[in-house]
Amino acid sequence: MQRTHTKHHLALRRSELEREGALWFGIKGHSMQPFLRTGDRVLVRPCAVEGLACGDLVLFTNGAELCLHRVMAWMEQGGRRWLRTKGDWCGRWDLPVAAESVIGKGVMMHRGDRLLVLDRWPGRLLGVFGVCRSIAMGWGLWLKWRLQS
Repeated sequence: MQRTHTKHHLALRRSELEREGALWFGIKGHSMQPFLRTGDRVLVRPCAVEGLACGDLVLFTNGAELCLHRVMAWMEQGGRRWLRTKGDWCGRWDLPVAAESVIGKGVMMHRGDRLLVLDRWPGRLLGVFGVCRSIAMGWGLWLKWRLQS
């Protein structure tokens, strides 16, 4: 029953994005901390997958759920393009994301009474910083694991 409700919710969000040209996505969880926190909202607009760059926030379907993580890299395999994504606070990268799973790109963040445009230089700079921090955190966790074994 929950799965059907989630699939229905995904279809509604996709149609909202197509109809309105944008949708607000509410953040739940800790995978994007400290950049995004529970309760923050990200404005998502449709985009061509080729228009995504390293550091961008991308909303995609992950099974029957929606996920907003940072673009880390691209892969080409078997004539298909895949995204490599990762939550800023996560130790590991996500499984590769197929281009057809991408719903849109995060273009603005809303927290409290503040808005941050992610498509201009302050937001782009924070995106690049997020990628660097995320990679460093992953290496740190790997090193900690190696030293403990």
